[in-house]
Amino acid sequence: GQYSCIASISLTSISITSLYNTSSARVIVQIPPPLVATAAAPSQVVMEEDNITLTCYVQLNSSVDSTVMANIEWMEPGGAPINSTRVALVGSTYTNHTLYLPSVVTQESGMYTCRVVVISEYVISAYANSSIEVAIYSISIMASSNTAIGGMNYFLTCLVHWSIIPTPNVSNVVWIGPYGPVTNSNNTVLRDQSAAGERNVTILFNSLQTSHGGRYTCVSMVTTPAVTNVTARKDIAIQSTYE
Repeated sequence: GQYSCIASISLTSISITSLYNTSSARVIVQIPPPLVATAAAPSQVVMEEDNITLTCYVQLNSSVDSTVMANIEWMEPGGAPINSTRVALVGSTYTNHTLYLPSVVTQESGMYTCRVVVISEYVISAYANSSIEVAIYSISIMASSNTAIGGMNYFLTCLVHWSIIPTPNVSNVVWIGPYGPVTNSNNTVLRDQSAAGERNVTILFNSLQTSHGGRYTCVSMVTTPAVTNVTARKDIAIQSTYE
């Protein structure tokens, strides 16, 4: 009759020979899973419209002394594959596979996973994953009018928005005017309408004066467990004129 031998082992090296009636038996060996790592693990914080390149590094266990095929794929948040390649590898050699995300938006935030599956004719599939969290935030400034005319009521709103898991620590928005930090006064009022997932702070100019003209900068610190001191800035110039 027909005889077979099935082995499932994990060793630094292995040599198996099986003969019966001068016929070789089919031997199935399970190899150790590959080593998989992402370049910027565990997370990356970027601003909306930035370009992101995620890199996955793959290396086989040194005990693998024959060439095997490895399928490498990136999966977006939610688990759908978005970029894959197939390469031939042998023990101790390594390769990398990149995922390029141009002009990202906050909705693309989440966990991106690099999954590697090693397949060979007489090898049980071995696989490993490595994930990286991509956190994307946006900042924008809205003005009540494109033209600032002396004596009119005018406002500037700074909005910092994020779609990040876990929720980051986002400090209060600070407005910097031509002469330093903007504070409440007879002519300017700061109004904070922040809510979950955003910071919203408005400067209200009750009556524009020529002294209000200049550059205003909105600053907020975005902090996550892996990244600190990320500053969001946006500039707008006000030209105050009288009709």
